[in-house]
Amino acid sequence: MAEHTSRELLERIEELIERQDFPALRDVLSEARSSDVAEVVEVVDDITRVILFDLLTPRDAGEVLEKIDEATRSELVEDLPAKNLTDIVATLPPDEAADVIADMTETQSALLLQDIPRPESEQIEKLLTYEEDSAGGIMNPELIRVKVSGTVNDALTAVRKADPEEDFFYVFAVNEQGHYVGTVGLRKMLHSQPDAPVSEVMEQDIPTVNVHADQEEIANLFRKNDLVVAPVVDEKGVLVGRITSDDIIDVMEEEAGEDALVMAGTSPEELETPHLFRAATIRMPWLAVCMGCSMFSALVLYSVYQNYFDPDIWARLVIFVPAIAAMGGNTGLQTSTIVVRGLATGDLAALQILQVFYRESRVALIVAAGCGLLAALLSGASGFIKPVEGLPGQLLGLAVGLAMFFGIMLSTTVGLFLPFIFRRAGIDPAISSGPLVTTANDALGILTYFTLALMMLRWLGS
Repeated sequence: MAEHTSRELLERIEELIERQDFPALRDVLSEARSSDVAEVVEVVDDITRVILFDLLTPRDAGEVLEKIDEATRSELVEDLPAKNLTDIVATLPPDEAADVIADMTETQSALLLQDIPRPESEQIEKLLTYEEDSAGGIMNPELIRVKVSGTVNDALTAVRKADPEEDFFYVFAVNEQGHYVGTVGLRKMLHSQPDAPVSEVMEQDIPTVNVHADQEEIANLFRKNDLVVAPVVDEKGVLVGRITSDDIIDVMEEEAGEDALVMAGTSPEELETPHLFRAATIRMPWLAVCMGCSMFSALVLYSVYQNYFDPDIWARLVIFVPAIAAMGGNTGLQTSTIVVRGLATGDLAALQILQVFYRESRVALIVAAGCGLLAALLSGASGFIKPVEGLPGQLLGLAVGLAMFFGIMLSTTVGLFLPFIFRRAGIDPAISSGPLVTTANDALGILTYFTLALMMLRWLGS
């Protein structure tokens, strides 16, 4: 079954449950990948989820529980018997157990921690004190320490005594005070003499991570230095845990997902809640603000600009509003997305606002000129094909073309500077690519368009 897809697994599970063939279902689950089972758990009903977790071994159930999304996990935590949940969480590494317990209510987590053996529960409680998106929140406190004064044989002995279920490819050297001083890879140990001092074979150029460092900074550190593992230390330099590349893959996926949600005008909290009303209330604030901005622009156009135009001219000008608004919003979104991406990766070039402005302004100038020229030709041609009295085709084309040009340039400027302003204010720069800013860019383009049209009709028109 391991080679089957998650869809085939779902069909097989539904078939066996309908036949109530639970022994066969247990065999199917034992042979399936935990990732495939997790996908199935996310789409089946509550009763089926409980049945599947009853048939899984505690260790397999723990792997599945760690892989499912937060909303499904929250529902499962409420549905599973307390004894089953305790047995499952007890099989997880401390960092993964902490992630699961963090989704529980205070009452649930307190009862569960009471039933877990004290050494493990203490580790989990310590991890829960750290911010979820910090090094302490994602690190694994289980690691292999060896005294820097020891030998390679001491390090290999420590590896043999470690939990065989954990992947330990590095041993961390510490001094008498527990301060981190170096890292020894397993391969290097195997190629060294057993009596060789740890101090001679260890690497000292692997950067450490402060326990309170943000996970996005850590991901950038791994990417820039091609790290496989990084030691985590507290303020005094004492070794408290390790972060591996597997952890960073999860972080990068989480950060990318969060940025995408924020840019869409919602929040990661939406994926963590199983309640539809709660999800809707998370989306509504941004949408309400955007609707307010749009309605304000519409009222300004109706109450101010319409009074200055003949109805036929007004009707012809309005035809090109969607194109100008869309181009302004889209180009502003492109620029802000590029800037946000650069800020997220921590690239030095992306942090230099003047350097970014120099590049993006030139790109915007080319785009604005090309789009403005094309818009002028098309709108001007429409004015000649079906002319409107008082609005010559060339005047209409010039107004639309210039509005397109200036609208794109204004939107690019907004999309460029807002991420830096948000970052300086301590706000997630990804918000600057959300619906609010897109709506603002639309309004800027429309107001620019009608202002230019009014000026041209007064100064150049007949």
